[in-house]
Amino acid sequence: MISVNAQRVDVGFGIGLANYWGDLAPSIALNESNPTLNVFARLNLSKVWALTGQITSLQVSGTDKNFDFNKSRNLSFTDNITEYAGLVEYNFANYGYGVLDSKITGYIFGGLAGFKYTPQTIYAGQTVNLRDLKTEDVIYGTYSFAVPFGIGAKWIFARNLSLEANFNIRKTYTDYIDDVSGKYADLSKSSLRTQQIADRSYEVIGTKPGVAGSMRGSDNYNDWYMTFSTCLAYRLPGRIKCPSFF
Repeated sequence: MISVNAQRVDVGFGIGLANYWGDLAPSIALNESNPTLNVFARLNLSKVWALTGQITSLQVSGTDKNFDFNKSRNLSFTDNITEYAGLVEYNFANYGYGVLDSKITGYIFGGLAGFKYTPQTIYAGQTVNLRDLKTEDVIYGTYSFAVPFGIGAKWIFARNLSLEANFNIRKTYTDYIDDVSGKYADLSKSSLRTQQIADRSYEVIGTKPGVAGSMRGSDNYNDWYMTFSTCLAYRLPGRIKCPSFF
């Protein structure tokens, strides 16, 4: 028989929930969980090591209404994020489709990601792109980087098919996923609309305490976001074995 190399590539997709931690969520607000979808391809280097490329679409959101001590600030946002990540995975067991391989394993992973983000809010019934307004008189980019890391489990339940679940945390290198970071800016030369969106406390308490130079957020920490996903993976089949006559 002609020898055949075992196929090592998985492809799949996942669905789940996303959340974030930052200036509008000093702790995780479960009611701000939003849907996430991902597709991925994995090269299994061995029974324990794998490389994965993944594209994830997710939404994060936050509002000061979730926290009594921030209600008077009255800011809110949503952000649709598209992420492109490369991950290294380590399986705790010798995982695979062979007779002696483990069909279930836990695993850890880490890597590097780039993502596109667009913080928005609702004002006067309309969706507004906050980046365009420069609410803190700061220009920040459309793209940033993140370090994803997490833990998960894999289970082979049928020929060439596996179910997976993972919790993926991202440490980002921007503090503007929520458009809030530092101090209230002097927006006296900006439009009235920009001034009203940058400091919306007047909608709650009737005055605007956001004096230029006073703290609007905290720039001590960048924003984080995370996902919990359930995935279905398909192992691409190997070549068919053929008899050798020579």
